[in-house]
Amino acid sequence: YQRRVHGRSRMKALRSCFRSSETDAVINIAENDTKDDKEPFVIIQENAFRNRWDILIFCVVVFVGLVVPMRIGFKLESFKEWIAFDILVDLLLIADIFVCSITTYEVDGEMIKDRKSIRNNYLKGWFIMDFLSILPLEIFVVFLSSYTPLLRSNRLIRMVRLTYYFSQWEKVTSLKPSVIRIFKSTFVILFLAHFIGCGFFLVIIIEGPEATKDFTGTENITEKKFGSQYIRAFYWSFVTMTGYNNTNPHTQMETLFSIFVTMVGISLFATIIGTVGSLVTNLDSSALYFRQKMDGINDYMKYKRIPQDLQNEVRNYYTYLWKSGKGLDKNKVLDDLPPYLKNKMSVILNSEIIKKVPLFQQCKDDTEFINEIVKCLKPRVCLPNSFVVRKGEVGNEMFFISRGELNVVSDDDKVVFTLKDGGFFGEIALIYDTKRTASIVARTYCDMFVLTKDDFKKVMKKFPVQSKGIKEIARLRFQSIVDAEKNKESGKQPEADHKGESRTEKMEEDDDDDQEKEEKEDSTG
Repeated sequence: YQRRVHGRSRMKALRSCFRSSETDAVINIAENDTKDDKEPFVIIQENAFRNRWDILIFCVVVFVGLVVPMRIGFKLESFKEWIAFDILVDLLLIADIFVCSITTYEVDGEMIKDRKSIRNNYLKGWFIMDFLSILPLEIFVVFLSSYTPLLRSNRLIRMVRLTYYFSQWEKVTSLKPSVIRIFKSTFVILFLAHFIGCGFFLVIIIEGPEATKDFTGTENITEKKFGSQYIRAFYWSFVTMTGYNNTNPHTQMETLFSIFVTMVGISLFATIIGTVGSLVTNLDSSALYFRQKMDGINDYMKYKRIPQDLQNEVRNYYTYLWKSGKGLDKNKVLDDLPPYLKNKMSVILNSEIIKKVPLFQQCKDDTEFINEIVKCLKPRVCLPNSFVVRKGEVGNEMFFISRGELNVVSDDDKVVFTLKDGGFFGEIALIYDTKRTASIVARTYCDMFVLTKDDFKKVMKKFPVQSKGIKEIARLRFQSIVDAEKNKESGKQPEADHKGESRTEKMEEDDDDDQEKEEKEDSTG
């Protein structure tokens, strides 16, 4: 007995030790997780702050690219007039180095947030260029007799970063890449013309009286106002780059500078003209595809001798698809996306219109159910004056209006009601085999989504709990329709009562049939 008691006490002690060690381990793990969760402060690469900061630094770099060559070429050596701008520019460029050193980057889709990795990546990349561009060469002014704008020429190294800014904006902008590339080509031409114009005037200043009118194109250019001097220099650079310059260099410096500019200009324009030509062609590629498709359709309809009225309807249909941006098959456009992205796109585009339907009111907060319904929607386009549904037809589809207007028409072709964007109709047809109670005609071009009865039944099988609530709502709405018809047919009260009773009985029979089918399928499964 004593051995048993002693053995039990030892087991309790071991259990308590094990529990305490286990608790300590859990606490240590929690502490480590807490430490790991406390990540150092970093700037996400493509967040709003970084995008605005990039725009600011882009403007600063453009300002440097305009002002520094102009100050060097036109000998604007007054230090006091520019000191405020120079200090502000230097402070922003220094701040940009700090921002870049704490900005995340991606490797194979993974966001790197480790400060050490970010710093090493920046040191191996743009840091050298950024550091050289902010070296304060102005300290060498103490060794010179006077200040010269050449001491700020190293700031032009930052212009290499413009390629980075353009590549980043291509990722986040909705503009076509062709448009951005055309803008970049124009940007390069204008900046190169500005640089060459400043160099042209620097040659004139260096030559002094030896600069002849044949080269400058005008007399006493050095005595004119700064605006006139710059416009003349900019004009000279443009016409020389294109090879249409009518100036005649005399001195060796003028000749060498003209040859250099002409070579650079011809090479640049030959490259850019070819690039811009291909880009403009690509911009119109979708229009070319549409014209080729229409030519094929027109040839087919002529070969088959389709009536002219029907040909016009077909052409109007495709023209509407083109003008509304629906010339491409949406399903094919999204085929390359992985399933989860395709589902996200569909949910964002169509979930709100689903939630408005009274039939789905109880399930509007059920994300999984709404997603399943959205996946089943199929796009459909209707031409003006075409019937979407006719009175007396047995309904098998529900319609959601994305864009356009439809008229609900009475038996005598009078417009009873107009359905507009965000409207829907035919929801009772998803549950019961009922006839359409009115005709609906498209008033304008209409973009709609269709939910078929077969697809809806598949969704209902996946969600049996939601199915019961939807059927109850449908039963009440169906009964309200029956009551409304009874009130209209007040002159034929007995017949109306009979119709109402028969419809209600049929509705209950349909429910019973659906339940029996489901039970059979479950038992078979």
